[in-house]
Amino acid sequence: MKYYMKSKIFKLKEDFWIKDENDKEAFFVDNKLISIGLQFNIQKDNNILYEIKQKLSLTPKYEVIKGSDVVASINKKITFVKDKIKVDSSYGELIISGNLFDRNYNIYKDDNIIATVKKEAFSLTDNYSIDIDFEDEAFILSLVVIIDDIRDKH
Repeated sequence: MKYYMKSKIFKLKEDFWIKDENDKEAFFVDNKLISIGLQFNIQKDNNILYEIKQKLSLTPKYEVIKGSDVVASINKKITFVKDKIKVDSSYGELIISGNLFDRNYNIYKDDNIIATVKKEAFSLTDNYSIDIDFEDEAFILSLVVIIDDIRDKH
């Protein structure tokens, strides 16, 4: 399934919709205004599917929470070669790899591409197309929002 995400220029408190390929609102990203670090929920039909919290750390570190369980940990290691982020999750190990600076990358599980993220060129805001071939689309979209935050801060 293909989704589209559009970020605003000024991101003080940015709530936004992720739309499907038919331009229908599919998932709602509810950012928390008063928080230390990034905190947001991914919602569908007014139900919270995932809660994301950034942890205080020298390098970017995030937790993805479903209910009361941490279902994934994301740690961005500082590298000067190719960007690669390891995600330890309840789905197993996922690898996010590609050109994170240009915001064009793939998400892999067991060496298979489960999502491709491409940033539109020549746009004032960050517009993404996200092509997902994975059982839990909301989980993958949570990772895409986290990567956008990592790029905005570093």
